[in-house]
Amino acid sequence: MVSDDLIVGIDLGTTNSEIAAFVEGRVQVLGPGATRMLPSCVGISPSGALLIGESARNQQILYPERTVRSVKRKMGSPETIRLADRTFTPQELSALILRELAEWGTRSLGRPVRKAVITVPAYFSDAQRNATREAGALAGLDVVRIFNEPTAASLAYGHGDGRRRTLMIYDLGGGTFDVSIVTTEKDVTEVLASHGNTQLGGDDFDQLLLERLLAAIQNRHGIDLRQGHRVAN
Repeated sequence: MVSDDLIVGIDLGTTNSEIAAFVEGRVQVLGPGATRMLPSCVGISPSGALLIGESARNQQILYPERTVRSVKRKMGSPETIRLADRTFTPQELSALILRELAEWGTRSLGRPVRKAVITVPAYFSDAQRNATREAGALAGLDVVRIFNEPTAASLAYGHGDGRRRTLMIYDLGGGTFDVSIVTTEKDVTEVLASHGNTQLGGDDFDQLLLERLLAAIQNRHGIDLRQGHRVAN
């Protein structure tokens, strides 16, 4: 396979992102380490260095004003994000994550990664899909296709199986949630219905649990940890 024929698949997630390719007859998730997942975090260190992935996530608790996560939720919006003394669009921050993933793929495969299919929630609007495509272009990638995440899951589930199936697929991620009803038969997948919420996911569950814990501490001990109590630093 020459490099121009290589098309990688990228899951640009709210919490974590991954890159994979079909190599030697099977799908391989690419990247360093055992998990091969890139935290979808971008940051700027106190020294001014750009941090992407685990290093950005590690500094978030100490320098939240220098770190951003869950950028996927802002895709397609006109909102800008300030990190330290710099301002970014959601597309620019997503492009940094995509570029890092492409570098992972290049190192793993030993050939340049130039083309990609990027998955998105099924209920992403046209603006959100276009923003994802723009992020890919900013990362130097030719985005061959924007693909619905539930459809990608159904293809993986039914790969090599010629039977006709009707499936319900739900995708509950860090920041988005959607459900799709699909039919699959051989190499054909048809989405019958799809709905979801791009502002509901694990991040919200975490925040609700945190708020409940903070309220319980305040009720029991009279201490509001939201106000920068030194023990909570």
